[in-house]
Amino acid sequence: MIRKPLRQRRLAVMLAALSLAGAAYAQANFSSLEERMSYKEFKDYGLDKLSPEQLRGLNEWLHAHGASGVAGVGAARSLAPTASASAAAAADADGRIVSRLAGDFSGWHQGTVLALANGTRWEVRDDETVYGHGDHSPEVTIEQRSIVGGWVLTVEGYSDIAHVLPVKK
Repeated sequence: MIRKPLRQRRLAVMLAALSLAGAAYAQANFSSLEERMSYKEFKDYGLDKLSPEQLRGLNEWLHAHGASGVAGVGAARSLAPTASASAAAAADADGRIVSRLAGDFSGWHQGTVLALANGTRWEVRDDETVYGHGDHSPEVTIEQRSIVGGWVLTVEGYSDIAHVLPVKK
């Protein structure tokens, strides 16, 4: 008689552990809309007009209700699931990547891919053009922004920022 309740408790504990493990996996592998969509898709759907609070709320809703089957949300063609993971691995404890641009800096526009000396490549999502002065291998800082996800790139000596995504090698 004692054995049956003990088995039921063990089974309940194992099911609870599996449930928690599944929730942790989903939490760790969630991608925000900005990470899953190309900038063109993001803009075409009007998501660029949302405030940071609205976008954060939408991402939280998708995370809570399952975003894997959302119609109309496509991954950017140039990205792979491992691209974000390798970019995050290159970041320091503060979520920053500091490297140098591989070559001369002539600026960027939407779709420009910037190659860094650390081997990572980053695609500019913004449709605003920024002109560079041909600086050779300037220092570049990339930070992951937790409020809305995605990455922001700055170049030493320039006040402009670019919203970027890691590119598959």
